[in-house]
Amino acid sequence: MAVSFAVMFGETKPSGKELLIGLVVPKLSSKTIKQAVGIVGCIIMPHNVFLHSALVQSRKIDTNKKSRVLEAVYYYNIESILALIVSFFINICVTTVFAKGFYGSKQADSIGLENAGQYLQEKYGTAFFPILYIWAVGLLASGQSSTITGTYAGQFVMGGFLNLRLKKWLRAMITRSFAIIPTMIVALFFDTEDPTMDILNEALNVLQSIQIPFALIPLITLVSKEQIMGSFVIGPITKVSFSLSFAYGNPVCRELNNDQLTVAT
Repeated sequence: MAVSFAVMFGETKPSGKELLIGLVVPKLSSKTIKQAVGIVGCIIMPHNVFLHSALVQSRKIDTNKKSRVLEAVYYYNIESILALIVSFFINICVTTVFAKGFYGSKQADSIGLENAGQYLQEKYGTAFFPILYIWAVGLLASGQSSTITGTYAGQFVMGGFLNLRLKKWLRAMITRSFAIIPTMIVALFFDTEDPTMDILNEALNVLQSIQIPFALIPLITLVSKEQIMGSFVIGPITKVSFSLSFAYGNPVCRELNNDQLTVAT
């Protein structure tokens, strides 16, 4: 799917200058602010903060040797940065393809997860490039990935962070039930062609964005305390960088006119 959208990204031939300006100085219409906030939530996903913390703790490192810890941190940074870079470019391609292909068109207001593949097929697909099925597989894979990461994050929280000790099968059943049961209810009792489903999905992404500070601020607070981190406490540059990026990524928006919003940090 990533390769397919990269190909379509090349076909749309977006303006590199406008794309760069939009990344650095975003300007949103009043109708798209909710989608923008939702994108932040669905990409960052606050529960992944707990998941990454648990995965780091699960790896065997001799914490008594500072050099070994620094080496581990170095490779963890590479792993995280590569994942973020790949995710960033994939989302750039997806957003650009839809924007260049459908923005301002009659179909724009009617495109949702249920029919996006059909519109992509009509716009970009061919017999040798079945983007409809590629989109379907990608959507299934992304749903599986999101569900699994959320489930594992909940499992790690229950198993360690809250100090709740349960048998593995019981813990797995409880955490997976929280993910599977609501999904089954929605799939069985809701009309997938109803635009309300897209509104629900959008609202969930916005909710995730709202929850980001509740995951990140305690984390930064803890790693800023020398009595907890010792010699591995983060420095002032990291604190300032986090504060600036957090302020930029969670803007306070005010309406300047009926068409545009200026993002103020």
